Amino acid sequence: MTLGQAMQSGSSNNLHGVRLGLAAAVIVSHAWPQAYGAGTIEPLETLTGHSLGGWAVAGFFFLSGLLITGSAQRSLAKQFWMARARRILPGLAVALLGTLALAALSGADLSPGIAVTYWLRGITMVSLEHQLPGAFANAPLAGVANGPLWSLVHEVAAYALCFAAVRLGLLRQPWGIAAVVVVALILWATPGLPARAATFAPLFLAFALGMAAHTLRDHLSMSPFVTLVLLLAAPLGWPFAIAALAHGLLLVAFRLPAKPPGADLSFGTYIYGWPVAQMLIHQLPGLTAPALALLTVLATLPLASLSWHLVERPSLSRRPARV
Repeated sequence: MTLGQAMQSGSSNNLHGVRLGLAAAVIVSHAWPQAYGAGTIEPLETLTGHSLGGWAVAGFFFLSGLLITGSAQRSLAKQFWMARARRILPGLAVALLGTLALAALSGADLSPGIAVTYWLRGITMVSLEHQLPGAFANAPLAGVANGPLWSLVHEVAAYALCFAAVRLGLLRQPWGIAAVVVVALILWATPGLPARAATFAPLFLAFALGMAAHTLRDHLSMSPFVTLVLLLAAPLGWPFAIAALAHGLLLVAFRLPAKPPGADLSFGTYIYGWPVAQMLIHQLPGLTAPALALLTVLATLPLASLSWHLVERPSLSRRPARV
């Protein structure tokens, strides 16, 4: 079976579950520095050179590249960007208010000016403000309001590059997607990049591999043997490791027994997990990282469910027909 054949099954796949698992992995990974302080080694970091959260975010970017490429090929510019805005902005807008509310409950000194500035900088994603004065004072990372939101601006940048590649016709032929992947590899391998570009480079490489997977979907085998070969090559470096992770995620999404899609809680879990953990560790100092991770996941899922049912899904239901 090829990826193209698997994707033709329509809505019956496990993509929602895979993305929710990645969001939960980010929560688990962050529990270590949130429980023990900045600089604490997160799970998998010593073994692989990247934290569990780092692998999970790369997985998110790969799956985004896979799915967004199809959307870009089907959509006009206005439709494409309206669809992206409807998927991200309403949930983010409310989550920023929720973050402010939790910070205020923890004793943060929030004047109207500080609150409005924080919300505006968050919703634009260009100049995020991670600190809120006095927030979560008992937590080891006191004042840090919602750390994981940093990745959203990089995702939007990847959307823009993907849409440009589609409009330039680069994805119509194998050489075109090969050129995109080569450019992503060069960016990843270039030393001395500015901080934001250096952060973006490995994530865009994962996104570009997702673009390649979509373009070559009718030729990409879904055999576990492919995953095994890529795993054996993973020690050679980040590109091989991401390819192995990506193919493994595809196996989980498309080779396991298919389930009809339910609520997509991945985005809500991702954007609420950090402030919920900060509130927990503020209220219950001394929690171990595993306990914090478990409690955070359990406490975040209801918020993610409310976000999906009350904010995200109603916004998506108003999208144009062609997306």
